[in-house]
Amino acid sequence: MRRWLLAALAVVGGVVVILPVTGRAAGGDPPQAFFRPDTPKFPQARTWVAQKAKLPPYKAPRTPDGVPDLQGNWNGPVGGGNDDLEEHEYVDVTTPPQESYVSDPADGKVPYTPWALAKRNEIRAGLARGWPGETGQRLYSDPSSLCLNGMPRLAFGGQEIIQRPAQVILLTANTYRVIPTDGRPHMSPDAKFYFGNSRGRWEGETLVVDITGINGETWIDSAGNFYGPNTHMVERLTRVEPNTIDYVITIEDPTIYTRPWTMTYPKRRTGTGAGANAGAIPNAVAAAGAARAADPYAKEVWENTCLEGNHDNVVLLKKLGFKWFDAVTPPK
Repeated sequence: MRRWLLAALAVVGGVVVILPVTGRAAGGDPPQAFFRPDTPKFPQARTWVAQKAKLPPYKAPRTPDGVPDLQGNWNGPVGGGNDDLEEHEYVDVTTPPQESYVSDPADGKVPYTPWALAKRNEIRAGLARGWPGETGQRLYSDPSSLCLNGMPRLAFGGQEIIQRPAQVILLTANTYRVIPTDGRPHMSPDAKFYFGNSRGRWEGETLVVDITGINGETWIDSAGNFYGPNTHMVERLTRVEPNTIDYVITIEDPTIYTRPWTMTYPKRRTGTGAGANAGAIPNAVAAAGAARAADPYAKEVWENTCLEGNHDNVVLLKKLGFKWFDAVTPPK
């Protein structure tokens, strides 16, 4: 997945333009790129579910303590990034068309309650990014612009998985998660975090991660799809081929959604040729690909510091008329 750095913000014709920096992404992510209007629609959940159904049974190698070995560097989903988790057409050079990340419900839509859908649409209408239906006013900036990331967006990118007895460590360029698998209970539900409080367990070939204690102060994507402080998430990571992990996350919160819903996509092992930004402007991708091929460290996760509440970004975004996004309070 491409990672965007807030290199510059400018107002051009009344529209906020976020300029990306091209460079090697974390954990072997595909090179950051611009996309042509004729870019084919990137496959996500619908295509992957069909492919997965045809795979033969697979048993992963075991670690010394006898659990499935998920270790290594793994890409995120193919495509332009997490611009909108629902299916959409081409928006601009940074936002190519793609299928929905949502595998359930079958229509690929987040099953918002009426008030929550209205709130999501209100957020999107004030993004000033050029999405259909925008009002031209500025409401909230994407919390990720202030380095305020959380689950499940954290899992969209490239990751390195490291396993130790009774724990699994997930590394990205910006942060890490340590997931105990020793049966310890969750922390108090009063403790709230951007990444939540994760507890893992093994169910056959699958690592199941139960996430509570989410603060709800960030978004699932950059297009305003949100969750809240009452949201519960369950991740499932299953190695279904030597170089592929099936990643599934189910999200539930009856204060926001009408039913639990699920996203799924494959995480391909870095260096196996999967996850390239096909359809991007070719010169940019070719140059980035050549640089990666010559880089002996391209498969490693290197730190790319992103500081929460980056002061300069906060000041600039406020000057442009954006507000800080706080957790959404459901109506009573």
